[in-house]
Amino acid sequence: MLAQGEAPMTFEAGAKAFHAADFDTALTEWTKSAGDGDAEACYNIGLMYANGSGVERDFENAVEWFQKAVEQGHQEAEYSLGVMHQVGFGVEEDAAEAAYWYTRAAEKGSAQAQCNLAGLYETGTGVTRDYLKAVELYSLSAQSGYVVAIFNLGVMCENGTGLERDLSRAAKFYEIAADSGLMAAQYNLGVLYAMGNGVDADLVRAREFFQKAADQGHELAVENLRTMEEAEQAGSADEK
Repeated sequence: MLAQGEAPMTFEAGAKAFHAADFDTALTEWTKSAGDGDAEACYNIGLMYANGSGVERDFENAVEWFQKAVEQGHQEAEYSLGVMHQVGFGVEEDAAEAAYWYTRAAEKGSAQAQCNLAGLYETGTGVTRDYLKAVELYSLSAQSGYVVAIFNLGVMCENGTGLERDLSRAAKFYEIAADSGLMAAQYNLGVLYAMGNGVDADLVRAREFFQKAADQGHELAVENLRTMEEAEQAGSADEK
């Protein structure tokens, strides 16, 4: 029988070993802790197998450990099971099952789960398409500061799906997400400035946001910068 306080110390020993990249010790210690009912240890082992951290990547094993964590009420493990079912890692791809797990995690306040579930409602994947439900869930996620949800609200504003089409409001959402470094938001905001949609046309600002997106590998941003540069060179040649 474990002495009082031994299981937490085993978990902490695993965490210390993991951060020191001593993955064998981390797995050993967390397995001990998991055997004593530590949900966080179960979840962390699941992440190790899902990410291939110090072990051979094994999605089926990851799912088993996430399931063990879920049985003990671990919120992020519910979200992770949703991801695994949505993409078909370790289990058969099943959007309806993904929606089930996202819903459980979303109801407990997981911003990532709220955002992913909103995406399913927006596209009608695994659930009946419901733009209003998508907006509700994106808004909940955005309130927690989840940048992807903020960006997606901008997209819905720009497209007029679930929200009244409002390019000015879309630009505000994009700006928040762009300032947080989200590549897609930087690109979309660049397009709005280039076209003068929802904001005053400003090619300097457009170039600025295209450049930020291009620096992260956004191919369309790279193309737009090239097109803008070619247009400027052509204009300079015409003036001569």
